[in-house]
Amino acid sequence: MIRAVLFDLDETLIDKTATVLTFLPLQYQRFRLGEHGVDEQRYIAEFLQLEKAGLVRKRDLYPRLVETFGLPGDLAAALFHDFETVYPGMAVPISGARQTISALKQYGVLVGVVSNGEGNVQRPKIAAAGLNEGLDLVVISGDIGLRKPAREIFELAAGRLHLPVDSCLFVGDNPEADIVGAENAGMHAVYFGPKNAWPASLPSPRYQIELLPQLIALVRDLNALTEGLMATKRPRLR
Repeated sequence: MIRAVLFDLDETLIDKTATVLTFLPLQYQRFRLGEHGVDEQRYIAEFLQLEKAGLVRKRDLYPRLVETFGLPGDLAAALFHDFETVYPGMAVPISGARQTISALKQYGVLVGVVSNGEGNVQRPKIAAAGLNEGLDLVVISGDIGLRKPAREIFELAAGRLHLPVDSCLFVGDNPEADIVGAENAGMHAVYFGPKNAWPASLPSPRYQIELLPQLIALVRDLNALTEGLMATKRPRLR
């Protein structure tokens, strides 16, 4: 039985791309980067490219960004501080996120978030997007020294809910960090994203959705299937 649904945060509950694309032009203007000869669109493109290359920690990303544009080295710390303090409050929820959490709570399952990142950034994003209400658990990698796809972070989340891992279902957009990680820990996992974005190098996901509200029917179907299997295994009374 699925007794808890755990979500990744960025690009699963939070529209990270929309949030970043709202934040970066404002940061560009606040720091008057145009006066340093920096093109706004290139600034945004380089930021996104560095993220894609794996520099998800902005403390590491901004020094590279400053170096790329030949900006004063001490500007990296100021840009990073601006990101930490302003960006989280601009978080945009993914379409259907709040409604899906509410529906899952009404159905009777626990709901939580397990996210890679820094707590002082991720937690304010959850609040700004209006997602706090209904969450029974929030686990942030930076708070505990573990990162997805390490199985221990999934096990820790289940343990904090006092549930076995196989009664938890994890939903995320990252094939390796979210789906492979959760399944290696013994959880059920749902890939949130288009089928054509799944890497050919990995086995196809067992469950996949493209809209968050589709998750509600999936959880109900999985529990109905489990109940049916349990019923067939019960000894008949004579």
